[in-house]
Amino acid sequence: MHTILIQYIRMDSITMRNHVLRIGRTILYLSAFCFFLSGQHASAGDASSKEMQDLISALEGRFSIYGWNDVKLNEIPWEYHRVTQAGQPLFFAQFGSGSNCTLFISGVHGDELPTVYLLLKLADFIKNNPAQFEDQCIIIAPLANPDGFFADPPTRVNGSGIDINRNFPTKDWQAKALSLWKKNTDENKRYYPGSKAGSEQETLFQIALINRFKPRKILTIHSPLGFYDYDGPSTGLDAFGEWVDKISKETEFPLKKYGIYPGSLGNYAGVERNILTLTLELPTSDPAKASEYYDKFYPAFLKFIDLSG
Repeated sequence: MHTILIQYIRMDSITMRNHVLRIGRTILYLSAFCFFLSGQHASAGDASSKEMQDLISALEGRFSIYGWNDVKLNEIPWEYHRVTQAGQPLFFAQFGSGSNCTLFISGVHGDELPTVYLLLKLADFIKNNPAQFEDQCIIIAPLANPDGFFADPPTRVNGSGIDINRNFPTKDWQAKALSLWKKNTDENKRYYPGSKAGSEQETLFQIALINRFKPRKILTIHSPLGFYDYDGPSTGLDAFGEWVDKISKETEFPLKKYGIYPGSLGNYAGVERNILTLTLELPTSDPAKASEYYDKFYPAFLKFIDLSG
């Protein structure tokens, strides 16, 4: 009886110890999970957050230099969930919640200055005319590369020295991105795709917008080549091709098939994901021309929103 009692106590002690260990592990996991959540929250916010207010102040300061004084940034419902290497919010605005979702992206290259103004002005217009867009889903990301935009002088590449329009994880990236960069540009740093596909927060930001909102069509704005560039898809889009041709004629702006690159958005979204993807290449990167370009192209933006994907 004495031996049995001792064995029972030992077994009970082992059970208790294992139970305590399980509780300890559970607490540890919960603590780690809570820490993860708090970290995620720390890099997310809306227009009222300190990070966004600091960014808006910086934008307003830059706008005063460029003469862009007709956009009320604080009245637009910005949100962000990622930040750049320098801690700048990668922000966007959502208008409406319809199924025909349109994604607009600009400021991918920080030195293509007027592209940023065009989409900020468009966001301001949509915000002030909600009835016109109530059945739509419109996502506007006007500054995909804030570190490049705020550099002195502004740079094409991001804060890590990477061209984020060569950093998307396309199927041909591993085989071609670096070799073509070396061959075609003689290792020009303006076009460096990075050492790994999808390595940059700015790239992941755009991918996250595509995954979250599942846009039927994407319009991205660049400069200074001076034409519309249809990126893809390549089949079954006679109606869209006719629409682009019509818009080209209406705006008296040429349409070209410029081609895609390993790691480009046109390749990733237009070719590989079959999303209607159109690039508007403005004629120059002169910020003094921004208002003129907006007046010329905003009717096309509105028609692009209405276009059935």
